[in-house]
Amino acid sequence: MSPTLVLADHRSGRWRTSEPGGAPGPWSRATLAEHAGVLTLPASTPGGARAVFADDALGTLVVLDGAGQARRVPVAIPAEHLACDPTGRYVVVTTGLGASWDPWSDLVTVVDLADPSGTTAVRVRVRTGEPGVVIVPDVGTGEPMVVLRHREPGEAEVIPLHDLLRAGPHCPVVRGERLKLAGDLGHGDAADHRSGVVHLSTEAGIERLRVTGGRPERLETWPWPVPGRAYFLRFDPALGIVCSVRGADSNAEQWHTWTNHLVRWTLDGAVEVTRTGDGLVFRPDAAGGTVAWTIVHPDGDRLAMLIGGRLSEAELPPMSAAPRPGVAPWDPVGNRSAQRRALALVSGDLAAVTRGGDGELHLVRPTGIESTLDLGSPFNEGGHLGVIRPPETWVDGVGR
Repeated sequence: MSPTLVLADHRSGRWRTSEPGGAPGPWSRATLAEHAGVLTLPASTPGGARAVFADDALGTLVVLDGAGQARRVPVAIPAEHLACDPTGRYVVVTTGLGASWDPWSDLVTVVDLADPSGTTAVRVRVRTGEPGVVIVPDVGTGEPMVVLRHREPGEAEVIPLHDLLRAGPHCPVVRGERLKLAGDLGHGDAADHRSGVVHLSTEAGIERLRVTGGRPERLETWPWPVPGRAYFLRFDPALGIVCSVRGADSNAEQWHTWTNHLVRWTLDGAVEVTRTGDGLVFRPDAAGGTVAWTIVHPDGDRLAMLIGGRLSEAELPPMSAAPRPGVAPWDPVGNRSAQRRALALVSGDLAAVTRGGDGELHLVRPTGIESTLDLGSPFNEGGHLGVIRPPETWVDGVGR
């Protein structure tokens, strides 16, 4: 089975699949929840499901099989984060801000992908706070536990998965055991399904915990070892590596001066730091021992890849409506949205990168661009990419 790209233009409300370098499939209608992303499922997932994403217009979870065929299950929106249990059978969808500036939704949905009718979805209420989510086994009992990361105030909440599944209709309130986090501004979640250890990125560092006997147990917090803080956490199950690429970004208008570092931790806490270029880094990807990320800068955009400890960079064509110095990178440029790039690793040395607003997809290796595909849609704000790889026993477990 060769990898399959999921290509979503969320601003145009449509998506399609494609084999890398091949002709894309037909467009389908859906407004992919860009913050929640695409969740790749493990090989053990019932019914052959390989990936899911949330449709933030229709209020459904789109479930893809290996051929890119889709079925839908109703879920609460706006979708904030997605996570699956180690078997891939259960998917949890949390809700976030949507078009609001303030948290307002407290709904969480649990979907059972083993139900062929696609109707087993339970919605409950927890608390507002843009929750992140992972599902890990209780290290004492092996029972699957849903861990929610809340913001302002920051806390981790642990709820047994079976408590959510048996909650019944009408969105009842279901709360679990809670642990106060040192940081209030969580942004980034990663979990190792094998050890049950959860990693949560806050302004206090990488706060870590596990669930023992139904209760959250605090572990050592890993400090962010360079200026700034981590925002995007990724977990590479192939090597057991937690990583993040980000740095100091106190002045949004001077984003082109932001310093960036790739920080990688082994699960025993050994840390490795790699300095990378200044500019805007957004949502890296990690798989099979490779970490990739894009750097947007007025002097030229690049794709960076760290493979086997060796850092390489390849130039990317400029975006016609790229962010500009003196304006925050998420603010409009003239009458157009400021553009950015989506990224996904196709293999250990091949990355797919969008050219936001210009409707192009680049397939890039460490030596440079291998090919460019006309996406047939503008892909404003970069759109979103996901990769359905050959079935894997262990996956990241969090939507990206």
